[in-house]
Amino acid sequence: MAIIITPIGKTNPANHSASMLYYPKVTKTGEVDLEELSEQIAYGSSLTQSDCYAVIISLVATVSKELDAGKIVRLGHLGAFQISVKGTASATPEAVSPKKGKSASVIFRPGKKFQAMLKDLKFIRK
Repeated sequence: MAIIITPIGKTNPANHSASMLYYPKVTKTGEVDLEELSEQIAYGSSLTQSDCYAVIISLVATVSKELDAGKIVRLGHLGAFQISVKGTASATPEAVSPKKGKSASVIFRPGKKFQAMLKDLKFIRK
């Protein structure tokens, strides 16, 4: 299967007189929600859909708890999650404080199977 792309035009915000440049943008072909995902997992295993749903919900809660404790969560071939912080700069290491942190985000680093999938992607233009 191929990923569908469409061109999207963007101008340079620093130079409004510059010509528009076009970049590829992925066209989404749908969504899979938690219920459908648990159904697909159940179909490929000996577990019930309810069991799969419960495991996924528990996984999210457990990963959140471990990230909140400052840990990196490694999920084998799936990948790794960790917390990142953005903040304001300080002139000295001593001046860095929790008050300097402005926002946090979760970083996901794909595992080997995801990396291989990304490497092998095919694109088509809509």
